[in-house]
Amino acid sequence: MKKCMLRMTLLGMLCLFSIGSAEILYVHPDSSLNSIQVALDSCFAYDTVLAGPGIYYENIIWPYVQGINLLSEFGADTTIIDGGKESGVIHLSLMPEDSVTLIKGFTIRNGDAWQGGGIYSVGGRPRITGNIITDNTSQWQSRKSHLSAGYEYRDAHTRSSPERSKNGPPPQGGGIYTEWSSAVIINNVISGNISHQGGGVACFCDAANISPLIMNNTITANTAHAGGGVYIDCPFTMTVVRENMISDNTANFGGGFGCYYVINPLLRITDNTITGNSADSAGGGIWCYLASRPIIDSNTVSGNTGDGIYIGYNSSPLVTYNNIVDNVGLALVNDDADELIMAENNWWGDASGPYHPMTNPGGMGDTVSDYVDYDPWMTLPGTGEHLLQSQSMSILQIHPNPFSDIVSIRYLVLDTGCLVKNPTLKIYDVGGRIVNDFGHLSDIGYPSSMKWYGTDSNGKQLPGGVYFLKLKVGKYSETAKIVLLR
Repeated sequence: MKKCMLRMTLLGMLCLFSIGSAEILYVHPDSSLNSIQVALDSCFAYDTVLAGPGIYYENIIWPYVQGINLLSEFGADTTIIDGGKESGVIHLSLMPEDSVTLIKGFTIRNGDAWQGGGIYSVGGRPRITGNIITDNTSQWQSRKSHLSAGYEYRDAHTRSSPERSKNGPPPQGGGIYTEWSSAVIINNVISGNISHQGGGVACFCDAANISPLIMNNTITANTAHAGGGVYIDCPFTMTVVRENMISDNTANFGGGFGCYYVINPLLRITDNTITGNSADSAGGGIWCYLASRPIIDSNTVSGNTGDGIYIGYNSSPLVTYNNIVDNVGLALVNDDADELIMAENNWWGDASGPYHPMTNPGGMGDTVSDYVDYDPWMTLPGTGEHLLQSQSMSILQIHPNPFSDIVSIRYLVLDTGCLVKNPTLKIYDVGGRIVNDFGHLSDIGYPSSMKWYGTDSNGKQLPGGVYFLKLKVGKYSETAKIVLLR
């Protein structure tokens, strides 16, 4: 027993030592260490590879090691990783808990893979920031892939769809592809990439504990069959796409943005500028299809060809506080008579509201289709009073509801200015009294979870009935009803 405890103590000391003594490995094309792959393969946990300026002709397979950082010395303009169209440029397969890995400051170009021509990310929460990701492809004719020949696509991924082959998914993510990954994709330029789904970025996952973030990127001049700029197929996942410039992308469906089978409102498309995109078939700006229910909030959707927003096949997004103007075609198309689309409080280009021949023939704004609830509308462009709420945003998930013994509560809070650090979470009864105060704090941008056992703050069982869970972040709050069965 003493030997076992001694061994555990020594292992703990070694772990602490390796973290405290993380090394920096310097790579340069003219030095003896001139390969990023060799440097990465030499890394231990939390080491950093620093790349000097130059061109590195490599197809990198990331080692399965916790928290490696890959940084350029002088930024993306001078430091290039070129895949030579031989395979994808960077393939990451990370530990699920890895939230440290960082790729920053590179031009990532000329990758060619079935998925993720520029970057393929599975698992973990890598931070991909400050890069130029350009001229990568993910197409049917892609010659090679980092995925092994024996890779078997999970049955859950092969939902019946014309977009999926019998042997798995079609090519996805010309620039970046994420799968089962809470990747943080921030401040990149993603341009000139080509794929079947998601010319610029494609995200796939159907697990509730995954939360990709695509924020403050310039996503432009990418091409795909669906989702020229961005393509999201994450049915149960907390996915946030915000504050991006999505422009001049082309596709058959969803020139700027394609949303497919997002069946819960856990996809937030907010504060983006989606402009100058085109679609040959539907959704020049945004395309929502197959039971998709994202929240489309506080965006500018303008100057797109092939309608501003297209909604079809049992989809019912919430469309609110957007500027939807000057698109070629209709501003908003609902192609499903069984669904009424909630599209209130948007600016349609004129104070008289959108034009509809039956319900608002005097509207001088852009035209909407049938089965759209557009009243009331905004009388001036901009998000107006909604700007306060868009500074902080939460995604709240409760399951099961109703519950009898235990309920899981998950939330994700984002704050664009990083001004809010102390979210609060409280439960009220129907009389407005606080019955439980979690006092739970979370870093902005990271998902948090907890369990509630139907007790008050003192651990005493509460009677069955209706309760209200309130998440408050600064001046923003979100409330959800919980039913406790006894």
